[in-house]
Amino acid sequence: MDSREYACVKSGLDLFSVSPVQPGIEESSFAEIHPVATLSDKTPIEFYESGSGEHYLDLAHTLLHLQVKVKKKNGQSITATDQVAPINYLLYTLFSECSITLNDKQVSSQANHAYRSIFDALLSPKAVQDSILTSGLFCKDTASKHDSIDPTLVGDNANDGLKIRYGICKDSRLIDMMGPLHFDLGNQSKCLINSVNLRAKLERSKDYFALMAVLQEFKIITQYASLFVRKVKVAPSIAIAHEVALNKGVIKMPIRRTEVKSFALSSGIQSITISNAFIGQLPI
Repeated sequence: MDSREYACVKSGLDLFSVSPVQPGIEESSFAEIHPVATLSDKTPIEFYESGSGEHYLDLAHTLLHLQVKVKKKNGQSITATDQVAPINYLLYTLFSECSITLNDKQVSSQANHAYRSIFDALLSPKAVQDSILTSGLFCKDTASKHDSIDPTLVGDNANDGLKIRYGICKDSRLIDMMGPLHFDLGNQSKCLINSVNLRAKLERSKDYFALMAVLQEFKIITQYASLFVRKVKVAPSIAIAHEVALNKGVIKMPIRRTEVKSFALSSGIQSITISNAFIGQLPI
C-alpha cells in the first residue's frame, strides 16, 4: 500500500452499528387550505393559514390543487368544432403573479409568475417533464410550432403539445391539476416557525393569455382550488430551544430570489443595451 492510503471496510460488514435517529420531528401531515373568498374568474385566489398552534410549516412541500374548465364566454360548454386549448403548464401559467405574506408583511412577489414557472419546467430533465410535470398539464409544444392554434393539423405541421391539451379540455371536461407552488421561500429546506401567519395570493392571467384560439370567445372557469401545506410537529425540547434563541436573535432563512423582468423592444433591431436591468441588490 502507498503511505498515503488507508484501509476501509464496506458498510455491509459493519454489523454492530445502528443507524442514527432523528428525534427533532415527531410527526408530519398535510393540511388542505381553502380560499378565503368565493372563487371568481376575475378576482385573485387567496389562501390563509394561521400560525397559531404548535405545528411548523414545511414550505418546500406546499402543493397547489386546481380544477378548471374551458367554456364559452356565455357559459355554454365548448364543442368538438371549437378550436381552443390551454397554453402549456396551465397550473402555473394561469396565474400572472404570486405573492407571499408572513404576518402581514409581504416577503415575495413575482409579477411574471407564468414565465418563471414555464422556464423552470423547460429547464427540467426530460424524465421529469414526461412524468411529474404532467400533473400540472405540461405538454411540451413542438419546436417552431408554438404559435400554432389549430389542433386538427397533422404531420410536420402539427403542434403535438397543443393536440394533447385540446383533447384534455374538449367538451368542457374537468381539468384536474396539482403540483408544488413556485415561490422563493419554497425553494429552501428550513421550516417556518409557529406563530407566523401565512398568506398566499394568486392573480389570474387574462383569458386571452391562458388560451390558444382563433377567436377570443372562450374563458377558463375555476371550479375548485385548494392549497396543501405540510405541518410538522417538532419535539418540545426543540420548540423550547427555538423560543429561547428568539430572545437573543432573529430567525434566518437564506433564499435564492428568482426574478423575471420584461422589456419592450422595437421590431427590427439587431442589438440593444438595457441600462439598469437590475436595480438594488445584484445577483451573485
